[in-house]
Amino acid sequence: MNIYTASLLVLISLASSAIGQQCVGNTSVCPGGKDGVSPVVLQCDSWSKTFVPINCPSGLVCYANPTKAGTAICNRPGSGAVPGQGKCVGNVAKCSGAPGQSANYFQCDSWAGHFVDAKCPAGLRCYNNAGGSGVICA
Repeated sequence: MNIYTASLLVLISLASSAIGQQCVGNTSVCPGGKDGVSPVVLQCDSWSKTFVPINCPSGLVCYANPTKAGTAICNRPGSGAVPGQGKCVGNVAKCSGAPGQSANYFQCDSWAGHFVDAKCPAGLRCYNNAGGSGVICA
């Protein structure tokens, strides 16, 4: 094997190890594309065009940002969007089923802009408030 063949093999090896690692701009992702698992966000380093790991603050995990495609955020474990519940703003909440039937409800995570699962304290059931913008646990 001559020097040119060896150089080509090294270049091919480096290129194949970079597949899936390239990025552009200010993009960020969760490792493996999985929400709520990793305490690390992979942030694009625009100079090298590769993802670099950034640690979330203590106790937080990585989620895809529901308000800005192509970016990730750190948030509390279990704070991923509830499928089918849509976007929200402010401190709104709604019972997850018929009022009085269970303790489960959906609370708006206003920072992330989506509903997350919540639960009334033990022995209490969820009821929608009179204004329809929140819940009462009774």
